[in-house]
Amino acid sequence: MQQIENDLILFRKYPALNRKLPVIDLGNFPTPIHRLQHMGIENLWIKRDDQSSPVYGGNKIRKMEFILAAARRKGARHLVTLGGIGTNHGLATAIFCDQLGIHCTLLLYHQPVTENVKLNLLLLGKYQAKLVYRKTLWRAMVSYHLLYRFKLPGAYFVYPGGSSTIGTIGYVNAAFELKEQIEEGMMPEPEVIFCPVSSGGTQAGLHLGVQLAGLKTRVIGVRVMPSHLGPFQACTPHTVEKQIKRTYAYLKRRCRNLPVIAIRKPIIGQDYFGNGYGAPTRAGSQAYHLMRAREGIVLDPTYSAKTFAAVLEYCRRHQADRGPVLFWNTYNSADLSGQAKQVDYRILPEALHAFMKQKPVVF
Repeated sequence: MQQIENDLILFRKYPALNRKLPVIDLGNFPTPIHRLQHMGIENLWIKRDDQSSPVYGGNKIRKMEFILAAARRKGARHLVTLGGIGTNHGLATAIFCDQLGIHCTLLLYHQPVTENVKLNLLLLGKYQAKLVYRKTLWRAMVSYHLLYRFKLPGAYFVYPGGSSTIGTIGYVNAAFELKEQIEEGMMPEPEVIFCPVSSGGTQAGLHLGVQLAGLKTRVIGVRVMPSHLGPFQACTPHTVEKQIKRTYAYLKRRCRNLPVIAIRKPIIGQDYFGNGYGAPTRAGSQAYHLMRAREGIVLDPTYSAKTFAAVLEYCRRHQADRGPVLFWNTYNSADLSGQAKQVDYRILPEALHAFMKQKPVVF
């Protein structure tokens, strides 16, 4: 894992950014793109960010390349972030912090216990993250924004999902990667891209990136977390739009050659969330089993299965008038189950033991 120069497509297009933004090479890019051959749907494609790294894939890798580089530039030896007890973001952070010799503290809150949640908890133990169970999202957020700022004043704090401004740049670059693959004939320009939206960084980066790259593609985020936390907006078109504008302003300050664009309003599908964050849905379960049976690709109940359910419904509703549809798979496909089997759950904090004994939600 070394800092790279002039390797990202975004940097080749705008060299001034390369001098301003540190990056660590964590993944294997570009990720593959291909048509889904066995779904019985014409013009349906998949972007395989699940294969972004043989160590641990998924959408977090693109973000962590920028985030961990920024942490190292600041000399941080400790990183703090938060997520549900089965957090994919937290696991990716723990794995790559372990490789870089950075201490990692994860503030955790409850989510429905699935087999994937149990697997991730064991892996968090293996990769030596300090796990602090705060029960509710509110308590985890208070600890993140207040308590741990006092407890660990020299630590580097990473926003949930890695969706800080610099993390979002990873998906701006991903849109340029997609454009290059389109130009190479790997797929036609998509009419729409579907991706999960939770903390917002993936959708915000893709949305900004396709505009900067000159694509006409619309990016549709599928909401997988509550839209509001009490009176505060958490996952809405407004929150994603703010993230897009912050990232655009950040890049524009560092590269005057960046084109002037009018940010389009982001689109979020609201009907696939179900009964809560991490709670499986019937449509998501059907999408999961269909994808696994026909394409051999594994999704997860929290993010990608719900998103693929939205893709299938969109394709059914627009059979006659739609163009190419791209499903951006953000889940990890690296099999870490063998590593998890070597972990005794009793090394986890006692507050988490009950989840390992709990019967998982059927998906």
